[in-house]
Amino acid sequence: MRDMTDAEFERESEGAYADDPLAEDVVTEDEAAEDEAVGDALLRVGNSARSAAEGAGRSFAGGLSALRQVRQASKMRLDAEADVRDIELGLEEDRNELAHREDVERNYHEIVQDQEAELEDARAVKADAEAQIDTQRAEVKRLEAELRAMREQHEQKLRPYRNLMDSSRGRSDDAAKSLANIRRDVRNAERALSEATKNRDARISAAHRAVDAAQERVGAVETELNALLSEADGVGTSNTLAKMEGELASNRATLESARSDVVLVTQEAQDAVDAAQRRLLSLQREQTQAERLAETTKAEATARKNEYDGMYRSAQAKERAHEDAIKSCEARIRDLSATRKEALLRIEDAQDMLAEAHEIHAHPETTEGLRQRIADEEEDLIDAQAELEELLESERELRRSTRTSRIIVIAVVVVVVVVIALLVWFFLFRG
Repeated sequence: MRDMTDAEFERESEGAYADDPLAEDVVTEDEAAEDEAVGDALLRVGNSARSAAEGAGRSFAGGLSALRQVRQASKMRLDAEADVRDIELGLEEDRNELAHREDVERNYHEIVQDQEAELEDARAVKADAEAQIDTQRAEVKRLEAELRAMREQHEQKLRPYRNLMDSSRGRSDDAAKSLANIRRDVRNAERALSEATKNRDARISAAHRAVDAAQERVGAVETELNALLSEADGVGTSNTLAKMEGELASNRATLESARSDVVLVTQEAQDAVDAAQRRLLSLQREQTQAERLAETTKAEATARKNEYDGMYRSAQAKERAHEDAIKSCEARIRDLSATRKEALLRIEDAQDMLAEAHEIHAHPETTEGLRQRIADEEEDLIDAQAELEELLESERELRRSTRTSRIIVIAVVVVVVVVIALLVWFFLFRG
């Protein structure tokens, strides 16, 4: 038969006693007994939950304590390792120092002899370099003085030739400008001659046309007068003949005047042409002279410039030779200064090595104290290494014994982080 659930049992109990009035007191006693049983069960569950929570809390706290202990043990182990390294470094330095002092003590006399020889040689090199530097500096001063005097001498020597060059160039420029002006005047004179010739021809042609026109009018009047003379028949004709004769006389006078104008105009126009031609010829002669003068002054200016340039280049070559000599001396001084500096460094090194050799030879107790310190450091190193081994073993044992507790703490932290992440996701993206 199927077991009834608590809800079914309660429903059947309620149905069994609902219709029975005599069962009312029985139900009340049963309910009281049931409530007491439920209370006892809840109390047992609460005690179990509280015990479980206290156990989980103790486990978590133990895990945190285990993590702190592991971290502290790791720190102590790292400090011990650093101490071992420091002791090893100090021991290595002291051993090297001891080996160096022992080597110097063994070779003391050779070191002193070699360094004194090195010191003497370096001092000789330094003295020789300083002497040569002084010589080169004196040579530089001498060359600079000679260069200044040479430049003044060259300036005095070149000045007259430079003035001649400038003067000849100025005269050449003036001659070129004068030639350009005369050529412009010649072109103007040529245009004036051409215009005078055209004007002469035009005036003479006009005068001849005036003569031709006057002569034509005279011929026409004469023809008309002859016709009137052949037909003369009364007083009226006489008056007409008188007028025609007067007109003929006027035209003949005009013709004579026109013929005279031809001679006069021809003479005047020709005189103007001759004057323009004479001026052109005069200007052309001046142009020829100006061209010769321009060529002469230009050639002289070129010669003066070439003469000055040659002397200037010669002077510059001599000055550059002195400048190059000065630069060579200065370069030599730089090289000698470097040699002197190197010798000074050699002297300093030799003096330092001699001082160190004398100090080591004079103080053997320092070397012995260094040996004792090395022995002490070796003992300290053995103790430090032993302590380190103990700390390593202790840390390994602590890690092994607390592994479960630490895993629990880490797991709880991971679960909490996951739960928080899920809650954040739920409220942010599903809300």
